[in-house]
Amino acid sequence: MITSHLQERLQEFMKSASQPLIVILGPTASGKTAISIDLAVMLGNTEIVNSDSRQLYKYLNIGTAKITLEEMQDVPHHLLDILDPKEEATAAWYKEEAQKVIGQIHSRGHIPMLVGGSMLYISAVTDGLTFPANRGMRKPLQERKHVKPSENLFIIGIDRPREEMMRRIDDRTAELFRKGWVEEVRELLRRGYTHEDPAMKSHGYREIMNFIQSGTPSQEKLVDSISKKTRQYAKRQMTWWRGDPRIEWLTLS
Repeated sequence: MITSHLQERLQEFMKSASQPLIVILGPTASGKTAISIDLAVMLGNTEIVNSDSRQLYKYLNIGTAKITLEEMQDVPHHLLDILDPKEEATAAWYKEEAQKVIGQIHSRGHIPMLVGGSMLYISAVTDGLTFPANRGMRKPLQERKHVKPSENLFIIGIDRPREEMMRRIDDRTAELFRKGWVEEVRELLRRGYTHEDPAMKSHGYREIMNFIQSGTPSQEKLVDSISKKTRQYAKRQMTWWRGDPRIEWLTLS
């Protein structure tokens, strides 16, 4: 799925970059995980750094479509399962943690690859955003408007035709339910987690908690509701990235 043109661009980048950072981003269900593994295996000596804010959390596996050990194909992964669902994660905290890991990967002579779809978390790292205490989002969003290309940064965006993207989201949501998403949330409730815990902000988890505790709506309507919200989120993701001239778009179909 990696085009010859993209391979050539990557080879040029790797020759000139002193401390390379590869980023693979894209909307939910676009196929980032498979592309990242293919590319990491092709490049060799590559370690993946998670940039999906939901996959930072332990116990949220099915609903976040978290990569499995088998799918990793022995490619090292970082910043997965590092937080308890009651712990708060912020873009400022993530930036610090990701930069530490990226520095460690560089110190081993390996290539860090940032992979995920959390827009602000990725921008915090790639654009060097700052987050002043109690100052809201105005400053980091203003900073993002003035970022410049870097010889050490190569960003690949995964895209698909709109109708196909929407269909993939619907299909994946249904598949997550078949894999046991409701039971995963039941287990979270048994462990003592509630609607108020930070991890439950993740798409679908609060809705499924309500479904378990109230019995409404029907599961069919619940699946449709979560799919709709996920499609809306995917649109926001693409709006965030569309105007970034640094992104090399790879359109899959």
